[in-house]
This record gives sequence, structure tokens and C-alpha cells, in this order.
Amino acid sequence: MTAAAAIIVAFSDAAIGRNAPDTLLWRFNMNSIIVTHFTVPEDSTDALYIGIHRLSAWMDAEMETLGTVLAQSSRHSASAALNDLAQLHLEPDAGSAELREMLEHAQAALDYILRELLHVSCRQGTVSAWGLPGRDAFDTHVRWSAARLRDIDATIRFSLKA
Repeated sequence: MTAAAAIIVAFSDAAIGRNAPDTLLWRFNMNSIIVTHFTVPEDSTDALYIGIHRLSAWMDAEMETLGTVLAQSSRHSASAALNDLAQLHLEPDAGSAELREMLEHAQAALDYILRELLHVSCRQGTVSAWGLPGRDAFDTHVRWSAARLRDIDATIRFSLKA
């Protein structure tokens, strides 16, 4: 693999959350500006499917870490909203109305979780990073989770605009 290909793979892995805090690659990516574009397809159903796909990828990559952060910060209502989000599902024959309804429900839950996460004090002396990946401090994981929540929230908003 060429160096350029390795960098592209590294950026794409970090973009979907495969590199959590405390990896050298994560530090490199967090100090880099990566310009991404989201082109809303002309067909609104395609945009909704993109939103569902990105939400699914975010859930696979970030829910466990976010759940641990919420539990350690005693944000029980946000943890419940996260669990409700994990229970969302679509029937195989779902149409665009059902896709839109699910994304709107997910967006409302994510907005609530983000509001709760933004009120977490990163300087709590009693909170440790126990159970979280890597050696990073708790505040690093809070910031990471908040940034990833903002990313998926923006993606869902773009999908719903179509």
C-alpha cells in the first residue's frame, strides 16, 4: 500500500469512528482539517437511506463509548434515550414516510443526548475513564463523544432536508 493510500484509509477509518481517542492516528486526525461534502441526492428517498446508513454506522462505532460516558457522568435519562435509539428498527417494506419518521425520532433523541452531554463537567474529580478505551482522561472521551454526536446530527439534518 502506498503512503497516500494508507493516509486515505486512515482518514476514512477515523471518520467512521474506528480510531478512538489515545491512538497516534486519532491525534493526527484531530489536528487536521478534513473537508467533506454532503451532496443531497435529487430523490429524497435516497437521501433518507444515506441518513439511515450513516446513523447505523455511527451506532456501531460510538454507542458503547457514549453509553459508558453517560453512565459515568450519571446522565441516566440520556442513557435511557440512547437505549431507546438502539431499539429503533424499520420494517423491510418501509417507505419514505417511515424512513423520515425514524430519522426525525433519532434526531430528537440525539439532540437530547447532546444537550445532556454538553452539561457534563469534564473536570469532575470523582469521574475516571474506567471502562473507556485507551489511557485518555474522561474529558477527552466527553469531547470525542460530543463531536461525533454533532457529526451524526448534521448528517441526519442534511438527509431530512431532501
